Amino acid sequence: MVLAGTTTFYASLGLLLVSPATGAFLKFWADRAAEGSSVIGAASHCDNCGKPLRSTQVIPIVSWLLAGGRARCCGKDIRHGLLSSEITAVGLAVWGILAAPQHLWLPTLIVAWLIQAIALLAAPDRRAAFALAMVLTWLGLFWAAMGLTGPFGMHLLGALIGASCAALGILDKIRGAPTLLLLPAGAILGAVALPAAIFLGIALALLHRGWCRLADRAGTPHATSVAIGLAGGVWLVWLYGPTLGL
Repeated sequence: MVLAGTTTFYASLGLLLVSPATGAFLKFWADRAAEGSSVIGAASHCDNCGKPLRSTQVIPIVSWLLAGGRARCCGKDIRHGLLSSEITAVGLAVWGILAAPQHLWLPTLIVAWLIQAIALLAAPDRRAAFALAMVLTWLGLFWAAMGLTGPFGMHLLGALIGASCAALGILDKIRGAPTLLLLPAGAILGAVALPAAIFLGIALALLHRGWCRLADRAGTPHATSVAIGLAGGVWLVWLYGPTLGL
């Protein structure tokens, strides 16, 4: 038990420390997918002038702060979206560590990473989002089978309900199929908590659409708002719902 607890602690600490890089990579992946290019073998470059970036210019958060939010190659402003993704990853990791019991730190950090990944990739790279959704689904069922998150039967039922809702969303031709999040949501939250995540997700999606209008970003795809809203709903219910018994 002591060894297991120590392993969980150090694994969680490792994920916490790499969370800024995780957020940066996910944003890089989503941007390349939106451009129709592959993330494999792609080098980072300035969004303004296209000049390749050195390794010292792509350190998550630090490089943005040292450069004062401006690209050193051309002096133009760096998109705030690059920084926000990195900060979001750090914020979710710290939030999860503070809110979850220690024996569930590792599952919580994995949930944080995967729901952020699915939300970012739902619109630009549906195949990748679906693959990650399946990974989180199987992990959710595994955690339930291990007795970490509740009765296995309820989580299996939740996964089936989530899969049905996701299928309806895909058949409804929602661009990017952000409802893919409902499949792993049911598996990690269970059938009882899933409706709360959906309700919160809808509310957060509407708030995101309102913010997009106020920030002159009305061109943001609706699928992005739905994905972000559902991810937020899943995260809140995971931390403060019945799943972790808090």
